[in-house]
Amino acid sequence: MKKNVALIVDVKLDSGGALGMVISKINLLKKSKDIKLNVITTYKSLSDYLHKKYKIDNTFFDKSYISVRFVNYLNKLGLLKYSSFENFLIKRKVDEVFFLSPSYLNIYFNNFNYVYTVFDLSHLEKKLQSLPEHDIHTIYLRNKSYLHAAKSAKKIIVGTLENKKKFCNYYDVSKNKLDVIKFPPNLCTIKSNISNINNIDIKKNFFLLYPAQYWKHKNHKYIIDTFIKYKKEKFLKDLFLICSGHDKGELDKLKKIVKKNKLENKIKFLNYISDEELIYLYKNCFGLVFPSYIGSHSFPLYEGFYFNKPVFYNSSIISEELKKFVYLIDIKKKKSLLEKIKVAIKYKEKNKHLLKKSKKFYKKEFNEINLSKKLINLFK
Repeated sequence: MKKNVALIVDVKLDSGGALGMVISKINLLKKSKDIKLNVITTYKSLSDYLHKKYKIDNTFFDKSYISVRFVNYLNKLGLLKYSSFENFLIKRKVDEVFFLSPSYLNIYFNNFNYVYTVFDLSHLEKKLQSLPEHDIHTIYLRNKSYLHAAKSAKKIIVGTLENKKKFCNYYDVSKNKLDVIKFPPNLCTIKSNISNINNIDIKKNFFLLYPAQYWKHKNHKYIIDTFIKYKKEKFLKDLFLICSGHDKGELDKLKKIVKKNKLENKIKFLNYISDEELIYLYKNCFGLVFPSYIGSHSFPLYEGFYFNKPVFYNSSIISEELKKFVYLIDIKKKKSLLEKIKVAIKYKEKNKHLLKKSKKFYKKEFNEINLSKKLINLFK
C-alpha cells in the first residue's frame, strides 16, 4: 500500500521565493507513483491560488481558529495526546508529513514522523538581527521550531553544506539527520510568449535584473548607490536596472532616493509580476544582480544559470561550491559591481565559458529523475 504523505504548505501568497520552493517540491513529488500526496495549506488565499493557477488539489487547515489554538495549548500541557493539527491529519489517514518550508506548526508534532525544511539561518547572525524582518518574535518562533525539528524530525533538508554544518553545530544535532538537497526554480518549467511588459522600453541586453521582495535585507540600496555615485560614467549611459517583487516596507524609501537623484529613467521598480513576465525579463536582460545580505544560494541565482545570464552575487554570502559560477561582488565597495560588469563585457570568451559552466551545473544538479528519487527515499 502507498504511503499517504501530507505536504505542509505554510507560506503566504506574497512570500515570493518560499512559494516558488514549495511549488517546485510538489511538482517533483507528483511525478512519483510510490506515494500518495495530500497537500495541506494554511492560508485560504494560497489554497485558492494553487487550485486556480497550478491545478494543485489541496486541503485548507485554518491554524488561526481559537478552538485550534486551545487544543494545541492543552496538548502542550500534556492534557491531550494529539494537537489539533495531528487530529486533522489522523482523520485524513496520513502516514508521514513533509514540511515544504519552515513552519512553527512542527512544535505541535509528537506523534508523526516528519521531514522538515530549513531555508536559511540568518536569524543566528547578530549583524542581521537588527533588520526589521528579524523581530524578536520571529527569531523566537524560528529558534523554537528549529530546535524541535532537531530533536524530533525524521530528516531535515537544507540547501548548502554550510547551512548543514551551521545547523548541526548550533542546534546540537547529528549530521546524519540532515540532507543537502537543492530544488530547481519552478519558473524554469514554464513557457512564455510575452513580447513586452508594462510599456517599458527595454533595450535588449542593456539592463540588470533584480527580482527580489522589497525587504531591507535584499539590499537594493547597494545597486542604487552604485548608479548614483557613477552616473556620469560613460559606461553606465546605456545600462539601467529593473527590480520586481512585493513591497515589504522598503519600496517607498527606495523610490524617494531614486527620485531625489533624478534616476527615474535608469531604475525601474515593478510590483510582483507574473512568471511569464519575469521570464521575458530574464530572456532580455544583460545579467542578474544579487547584493542581498541573506542567501547562500537562491532561486534567482539558479534562474540566472538556466537563462544563461551572468550573475553578479554578493561574495560574502554565497556558498563556496557556487562561487566558481558567478561574478563575485564586494558590497562594501560600490565600484565592485561596475568593475565586474565591465569584466563580463570585455572578456567575452571568459564570460561565455562561465555561462557554459553554470548551465552545465544546473542540468546536473536539477536532474528530475535523481531529485525525485532523493525525495521519495525520505519516506522509505
